[in-house]
Amino acid sequence: NAIAALLLFLSAYSPSLDPHAHPVISSMGLFFPVFLLVNVFFLIFWAIVYRRFILFPLLVFILCWGSIRTYFPINGWGEEAPEEAIKIVSYNTRAFAEKRSHTKEKPNEVLAYLQHSDADIICLQEFIFGGKLKKKDIDYALRDYPYRHYYSLADGWNGLGCYSRYPILSAKPIPYKSVSNGSIAYYIKVKDDTLVVVNNHLESNRILDEDVKTYQTMVNTPNRENVSFGLRTLLKKLAEASKVRAKQTDVVKETLRGLDENASVIVCGDFNDTPISYTLY
Repeated sequence: NAIAALLLFLSAYSPSLDPHAHPVISSMGLFFPVFLLVNVFFLIFWAIVYRRFILFPLLVFILCWGSIRTYFPINGWGEEAPEEAIKIVSYNTRAFAEKRSHTKEKPNEVLAYLQHSDADIICLQEFIFGGKLKKKDIDYALRDYPYRHYYSLADGWNGLGCYSRYPILSAKPIPYKSVSNGSIAYYIKVKDDTLVVVNNHLESNRILDEDVKTYQTMVNTPNRENVSFGLRTLLKKLAEASKVRAKQTDVVKETLRGLDENASVIVCGDFNDTPISYTLY
């Protein structure tokens, strides 16, 4: 129980650690729900076996309550949005579900969802088109949005997009090194205010088929050799990706710090990270 409590505590506070200095520990937030579940098991165990010890897991839950609340938010008592509120959709299209065509008889599911979302501003990641789905098809499907912007990333095939019912005054890419990921700040005129919407697609963990096979081998045949090799391999990959995302996050953060303190800012996108992470901390 003490070991499980320590692991939960480390994962709960891992977002406060710089991934450059502590790449492995800072990635422990990925396992937060697992460690939480183990501690819930101990809570039930002590409640049945020896009630006095139930105070220990309860104390751990109190110390980690902030992270528990972040990972499992309960937002059932919020007020209804006022009539003048604007609606923003952020969507990783996954190449519009692998570039499926969009026709009246057989609509593209991603585009159909966006058409019926009734959003005022749509931010897209993995804005990838080609084959049966052309950019003009996407623009036509979202023709209710007169203001639009497409930003091609360094690899030339991936991109970020924005469709808006409000004028896009400018779009400024946020400069950090990446081949197939990126961030861009849109300055959008909303009535008498200028809204800054930052659309992000941060570095993924790049889990390949061979990594999946390593994981499956570790789970299906959990001997010491397989588990040791699997953990070393996967943790190294997660730690490297965490360091790259941390650099990108820091650049985005510095960009936001450079804005006027009274600026209206919304940060959205695909962060490729969990709620318990340096990226979202």
